[in-house]
Order: sequence, then C-alpha cells, then structure tokens
Amino acid sequence: MADIAALILAGGASSRFGGCKLLAEIDGRNLLQRSIELASGVLPGHVHVVTGAWHPQLMAAKAEGRLCGAEFIHAADWSEGMAASLRAGINNLTADYRAVLVLLADQVALTRADLAALLEAFDGHNIACGVYGGRRGVPAVFPRSSFPRLGQLGGDQGAKAVLYESTVPVRECSMPNAQRDIDTPEQLGAWQGSGAV
Repeated sequence: MADIAALILAGGASSRFGGCKLLAEIDGRNLLQRSIELASGVLPGHVHVVTGAWHPQLMAAKAEGRLCGAEFIHAADWSEGMAASLRAGINNLTADYRAVLVLLADQVALTRADLAALLEAFDGHNIACGVYGGRRGVPAVFPRSSFPRLGQLGGDQGAKAVLYESTVPVRECSMPNAQRDIDTPEQLGAWQGSGAV
C-alpha cells in the first residue's frame, strides 16, 4: 500500500464547536491525532493532513508532540470551503501515489476495519467509497485518474461531487460508522459519555 496516500481533511473553522475541535481530547488523545493513528493503521508512513483555519494551533500542538505521524499541508484559501482543502491536498501529493484515501478528521466512529474494507474494494482503477444515510461519501479511495477532477473542485463542493459524476466505476461499501461526526461540544460529550472511546 506504499503507493496509496491517506489525506485527512482538517481545514474547517469548526464554527459550531466554538473552538478548535481538532485538539479536543478524547480518551487522552486529541481528535486529529486519533484520525492520524487510524489512517496510519492501514497506510503507515503515508498520512497527510490538510490544515486551514487552525493551522497555527495545530503546528503548535505538533511542536509540543501532541500531533505526530503525518505530513501537514496548509490550505491558505481554506475559507473557500472543503474544495480548497481537497485541492491543496491533491496538488501536494507526489507523483508516486496511484491513489488517495480521503477522510474527515471528525468522523469519530470510523474503525480500522472500515478503512481496510475500502482499500480491499479498490482495484487500482475504480473508486471505493462509504455509503451511509443512503448516500455515497467519504471516506473514499480515489484512483490517480480522479486527481485532476478533485483538484478542480470549487467552493464548499467536497469529494461527494466526484462520487456521483464520475465516469470511473464506483464500488460502494456500507459504512454506518462514517455518519457519526463531531460538530458541537454536546456531540463530543455524548460520544465520550457513550463509552465508545
């Protein structure tokens, strides 16, 4: 899997959270570090994080050793929306990668088995994506042939657009865990209170 990169999108402002949710602690680790470790479990040494609104705070956390195990890419135009993070990530990947696994930093319920299922469903040419809430979404594995389209997205248009318009075959993987994310302190508290940490 050395030719597949993991790209964790972590560029948003977390406006509903009222602070940097990426550094919120869950079971002794921050939310972003949990995502890095999750991705490293299936693609060790090939994890990239796209930062944006909270870049200075995340770099400070990295310097303090609270974030490790990933390369960091700063999307300077993060305020445009999710597309800016995708563009920055895709455009900074080296030509050595034949595919990219895209996931969101706040998808707190994802498991290593979920990501492994996507990688198993990827045949080198197709798109493999999670399906939850009746729709396709990330996490998803995109082949190199999809990189130009991902790099052209604009506004708050995320990878989901490519999952539905693509001429590339798409293989769906049922992934109810992907539906659970953290947007508010209340959601974080509920997740911690559920014991699912």
